[in-house]
Amino acid sequence: MNWKQTLTVVLLSALPFMASADNQEKPTLAATGSAHYRFERLNIDSPDGERHYRLDIAIPDGTAPATDYPVMYLLDGNNALAELQDSWLGELDAGTPPLLVMIGYDIEGTYDGEQRTRDYTGTTSRAFLDLIETKIKPEVQAHYAIDLNRQTLWGHSFGGLFVLSALLERPDAFQTWIAASASLWYQPMTFDNGMALRKFPEGTTRTVRLIRGEREGKPPIAQFDGGSPERRKAMQAVPSDANRLLAEHLAILPGAEASYEQFNGRNHGQMFSTALHLGLRRAAGLPERP
Repeated sequence: MNWKQTLTVVLLSALPFMASADNQEKPTLAATGSAHYRFERLNIDSPDGERHYRLDIAIPDGTAPATDYPVMYLLDGNNALAELQDSWLGELDAGTPPLLVMIGYDIEGTYDGEQRTRDYTGTTSRAFLDLIETKIKPEVQAHYAIDLNRQTLWGHSFGGLFVLSALLERPDAFQTWIAASASLWYQPMTFDNGMALRKFPEGTTRTVRLIRGEREGKPPIAQFDGGSPERRKAMQAVPSDANRLLAEHLAILPGAEASYEQFNGRNHGQMFSTALHLGLRRAAGLPERP
């Protein structure tokens, strides 16, 4: 099938990003303090009360911008807080430092594979998107002055999968979408002109950034036990450069500014911090590299 006509990408949950033991043990900036941001925490429950989320909020310490804060919502929030470096936050003073909303789980460590798989993949991801739109965003907006025209959604791995799914499901939710290491093999999803043109809001532009490490690869799909032989065959058929092809496809659609970049020498896990640093700078309106 010609991907330019209909690009069927099996949106992948690559091997879940595993937080390192070091990240689980070392104090975060929320505990040690930052020279540039202060930290607060909000707790959110799912509508049925069965799932418990932790929002770690990082607020710039400087003078508030005249037109309210740009905001960056980060998936895998426990991991994001563990990886956050104060030197990165200091760089943001050269632009408009964004409010950071790190959406995590109310757990002791930094990683919960079962919960993130449920929230970021499959049909249940729509419920998580609804939670962001109907509970998390209103709670944040009730506490902080947010510029609704400068909202970024960031995600890595399964989170990158969620970013791309949410882009087509509800493209008016954010203005900037950053999908890092979105391993495209887990669930079928068709990106074609008809779908995108029907859903992208008229008169607006959505910025979509896809990034990936040079050393990333597919997991051993032949051993994957989460689906039928047909599904494993579809996973195996996903091209190794699917992220690039998807970015090129989105770039030709009206209402989208899409780009792709590969980072040499980096593997799947290393891309988490690389993408986090890049995303912070973009959300602040700065060049992605210092």
